[in-house]
Amino acid sequence: IEIVPEIDVPGHSTAALAALPKLKDPNETPNSYHSIQGYPNNALNPAIEATYDFLETVFRQVADLFPGRYIHVGADEVDAAAWQGSPIATAMKREMGLTNTVQLQSHFLQRLQKLVRGLGKELAGWDEVSDGGGIDPVRTVLVAWQKPEVIARLAKSGYGVVASPGQAYYLDMAQADGWNEPGGSWAGTVTPEASYEYEAASDLPPELSGQLIGVQACIWGEHLVSVALFNHMVFPRLAAVAEAGWTLGQNKNWLRFALLSRGLPQLLSDAER
Repeated sequence: IEIVPEIDVPGHSTAALAALPKLKDPNETPNSYHSIQGYPNNALNPAIEATYDFLETVFRQVADLFPGRYIHVGADEVDAAAWQGSPIATAMKREMGLTNTVQLQSHFLQRLQKLVRGLGKELAGWDEVSDGGGIDPVRTVLVAWQKPEVIARLAKSGYGVVASPGQAYYLDMAQADGWNEPGGSWAGTVTPEASYEYEAASDLPPELSGQLIGVQACIWGEHLVSVALFNHMVFPRLAAVAEAGWTLGQNKNWLRFALLSRGLPQLLSDAER
């Protein structure tokens, strides 16, 4: 088992920016952008040199704590308007000939990759790492989460790919269409059968099959308020993703799996008691 720690940057950084005001551009327009979760101005600013000093300190400690090959740097869900209200970020874009937020994030990630490699690690991240020109794909692993088509695009670009499309492997998505069924909806309804039947390699030509290094099930817990709700969302879909990842397509059998998984609720109930 290789544990891959994730420190998600430059977005999802509201807490860090609140704790370290020096990482903010004091002249940035307040509320000039928002994360999809609603947080204003939540991304570390690539034009502030102290940003990289801070991240070197953080990642150096992470590298010391975790012996694995990779540090996952996130890079997902940065709003398209991020840093457009920051004068110093605007000046950096002009000086470097960059035109938008995606290209500026790519510059940030290129520096971060150099930093991580200097610590003897390789960079992992979400599929947005490849946007805006991307970074060196050699020994870089990206998780394709937004839609299945991203898997082939990343593989063609030379990245190692972990398949985790929300439409099949996000366990916080609703798994049925009932009005009272809990879960999200941005990736549609993800039934246990959909999780089981999905083949991550189905859109890859044979010459790129080696770029697919695994699959990943995701569960985001901010709305999971009880163990019972967690179990309802995760099982049996977690077992379905596991079998999909470890079993050749011709050896899968949904009816067999469905019959065996009927015993899971009783096992979980017994465990809770």
